[in-house]
Amino acid sequence: MAILQHPWLTRIHPSAVFPIGNTRVEIYSLAPTNLHRLPAGVLILPTDPTLRMVRGIRKEVRDYGGYRLIEDEATSLAPLPQGGIALTSGGRTRFHKIAHPNLYDAHYTTNSDLQREALRNAFEVALQQGANTVAVADYTIDLRRALAEETAYTLLEAWQPFTQRDLTLEIVTTRPINGWAFKQVICWIAQNGLKPYPHALRIRHTILHATQTPNWIDIPTEGVWHFTDSNLGGTQSPIARRGGPILQQKIAELAPIELGHCTIFHAGNLPQKFVVSLAVVSDSTRSLSLDALVQALPKAFELSHHQNLTSVLIPLPEGQGEPFVQAVLDATETYLYRELFTRIERLVLASPQSPLWHRELGRRRALTQLPQLSP
Repeated sequence: MAILQHPWLTRIHPSAVFPIGNTRVEIYSLAPTNLHRLPAGVLILPTDPTLRMVRGIRKEVRDYGGYRLIEDEATSLAPLPQGGIALTSGGRTRFHKIAHPNLYDAHYTTNSDLQREALRNAFEVALQQGANTVAVADYTIDLRRALAEETAYTLLEAWQPFTQRDLTLEIVTTRPINGWAFKQVICWIAQNGLKPYPHALRIRHTILHATQTPNWIDIPTEGVWHFTDSNLGGTQSPIARRGGPILQQKIAELAPIELGHCTIFHAGNLPQKFVVSLAVVSDSTRSLSLDALVQALPKAFELSHHQNLTSVLIPLPEGQGEPFVQAVLDATETYLYRELFTRIERLVLASPQSPLWHRELGRRRALTQLPQLSP
């Protein structure tokens, strides 16, 4: 189960390891209080021209790595040119040095090309310092509307010139769902090279990520949708037993609800924070009602939106086929194109075995591509 490592643990272990060329790529999902305890020759900590450490993972490194020691040294080197690297001490961390690459241009905007250039420069500086282990902080949360899948791909593209050396690259994040996304993308790259990742589709500011795994309940999203009956599956359903007494108590308090409606409550012991239960299964026939599903889906998006769930897990119920998949993705697109500000950043479309999510995403990818301009 992908969770943040507890800060009291005395040893830090990667959540996943992948060989890429001759290098070893390790992924760490850590609590912010553990950032300073990860050993590496150089930490690459992306920045803007000011080199301030006031938000995102830069603030976490500052607060838990010696307070103003690192920031005072860094800001004395500002302003930093586009693609430039500022090298500072590691403060009270276990990093020998910290390299601060500027990802932004003069207008404080960035793109994947600028990020690759700055990261590649930072890698070269780290190797010039004699580092055999290079750590990179997940800078996704420092960018606007950025997604970890895109960050993972950009990082590996920047790392590509160094893959024939005997080195270790540590990718460290403080968001469990970002750690999960890094694992999916880097596993694909380790097996297939730098080919486009086929299991994710970006629509506006939200990414739809399809995955086939029997352990989908362990994906650490903020919310999970539960397609059930009007009694919310009862207090002895598999999800209720996994959620424990807190979840079971909430089900007992809220059930029953009307068919086609939904409700939200705390997830108890589940890896997610909230459960959104959609009453779409007929109590009499025990079969899914497409009419109830179509009625409940917009309400589920509304609940997830107003609860500010930035990541939502949507499992494919056993025995459901293309009508279910199409109904969910149709409602998804309606939400994404209707809302001016979509709070949901990631929808994880999970199934134990069926490739339906993957096939439908592939079909819709072609529909979302802009046509080529005529000559």
